[in-house]
Amino acid sequence: MRAHLTALQLEVITMANSPLLVPAYWPLFKTHELRRFDYSAPNAPSFTSVFSYDVGSDSMLYNNYDAAGTWLNRWYYRYNPGFGIAEWRDDYPNNKKVVLKPAIGWGEFQTVPSTYENKPQFDFLKCSPMAFCSGEQIVSFEQHLQTYIATSQSYSDVLVFSYLQSWNGKPATGARYWMALGVGPVATQFITQDAKDPTKLDLSPIWNATVTRVNA
Repeated sequence: MRAHLTALQLEVITMANSPLLVPAYWPLFKTHELRRFDYSAPNAPSFTSVFSYDVGSDSMLYNNYDAAGTWLNRWYYRYNPGFGIAEWRDDYPNNKKVVLKPAIGWGEFQTVPSTYENKPQFDFLKCSPMAFCSGEQIVSFEQHLQTYIATSQSYSDVLVFSYLQSWNGKPATGARYWMALGVGPVATQFITQDAKDPTKLDLSPIWNATVTRVNA
């Protein structure tokens, strides 16, 4: 005999199987806001990420800094409907610039669990210095949490996903993100594929963030 489900039970089942809009979990805004994430973990160096909007490129900027405040890199990304989050440029010290076409993809509508894959490429003539590289991006959407607590702050509706990114067939590197809806990555964990055993992944501690908003 088939069990009778209440309207609430049916709603919960429907929500559990419904695709999530991945870009809603990334910082996306077109204001003067600076959204800062100061990450810390026991017995590990701290680091900082700052998100802002760049009018000239109509993109979000994702800047990363080490514990001393030294700038490490900058991602340019935007939401392209029909594609999802597109990371189309990365900047590094010494004027190094990587422009990607296709962009590094992060997904658009995804169920949990599910996997998203794409194959980004360096845009040879637009890179500085000019370079060619072929990549593979795999994003695994792992959990959809009702709440997550980071540095004593409770966040609701948190999407947990990990990515591994490999270039020219080399061992992959990546991270796991805890992305809070409308906020961004309130926690992160770095992932490295073992060079000798591709099935082995080395995991860092989990860094939780203190989030500060300026001009919000």
